[in-house]
Amino acid sequence: MHDIPFPFGKVPPGVKWLLGLNGLFFLLQQFFPGTLESYLGLVSSQVLFGFQFWRLVTYLFLHGSFFHILFNLFTLWMFGKEIEMQWGTKEFIKFYFICGLGAALLNVLVEPFSTTPVIGASGALYGVLVAFALTFPTALIYLYGIIPVQSKHFVLLIGFVEFLASFRGTSSTIARFAHLGGMLTGYFYLKSYEFRSILHRFFHRVTDWFVIRKKEPEPQAAQQSNQEDLAKDVDRILEKVLLKGADSLTPEERELMRRYSSMKH
Repeated sequence: MHDIPFPFGKVPPGVKWLLGLNGLFFLLQQFFPGTLESYLGLVSSQVLFGFQFWRLVTYLFLHGSFFHILFNLFTLWMFGKEIEMQWGTKEFIKFYFICGLGAALLNVLVEPFSTTPVIGASGALYGVLVAFALTFPTALIYLYGIIPVQSKHFVLLIGFVEFLASFRGTSSTIARFAHLGGMLTGYFYLKSYEFRSILHRFFHRVTDWFVIRKKEPEPQAAQQSNQEDLAKDVDRILEKVLLKGADSLTPEERELMRRYSSMKH
C-alpha cells in the first residue's frame, strides 16, 4: 500500500505563493472588514447581471474566520505540495484555478440571483483532493486523526457528504455547490483527455496575449513540432500516473517530467 508520509520538507513555490497570498488577503480583511468581501467575493447576481467576472477568481483569496483559513491552508499544504511536486508548478497552479473557476460557475448557475458573497479557497482545494486521490489512490489519510482511510475512499466520502448536504437548500452559509463544482471540475479535467486538450489550448492562447514574441524565420516550425511531441509524451505520462500511480513511472519518464517542468518554470 502506498502511504504518503506528508513530510515537513521544502514547500514548492506554487503552494508557497498561494499560502502567502491567502495570508495577505486575510490580513487585509482584518483592516478593512467587509470591504474586500463586497468587492471581491463571489456574488452570483453581480457576476451575471453586473458583469463583474473578476469575482469568479478573487473569491478564492478571502476567508470568513481564522479557523476557516487555517483549515484551508493546512489542506493546501498537506495535499497541494504533493501534487505540485509530481506535476510541476505551472500545471499545479493552472489546475488549482481551473477548479476554483469551475466551483464558482456551478455556484452561480445554481444560485443566479444570490446577493450573498461566497468566499474561500475550498472549491479549488476540493479539486486538489480529487487530484490527490487519483494520483495516490492508496495513500492513507487518518480521519479525525485516528481512523486510517485510503485517499480514494476519503474523497468519495467527502463527495457523498457534500452531495447530500446540497439538498438542504441554498440558505446554508457553506457553499456546498462550490465544493461539488470544484470536485467535478477536477475530476473531468483529469479524466477527459479531450476536455483537458481544449483547456490547454485556451490557456495557451490567453498567455499568448500577454507574451510578446519576436518573429523568427521558418526553421521555428521544426522546434514547434518537437515541443508538440514533448507535450504529447507529458500527457501520456500524466494519464499513466492517474491510472497506475506515480510509482509506475520509469526513470526515463521521471527525467522527462523533470525536464518538462524546468522548461515551464
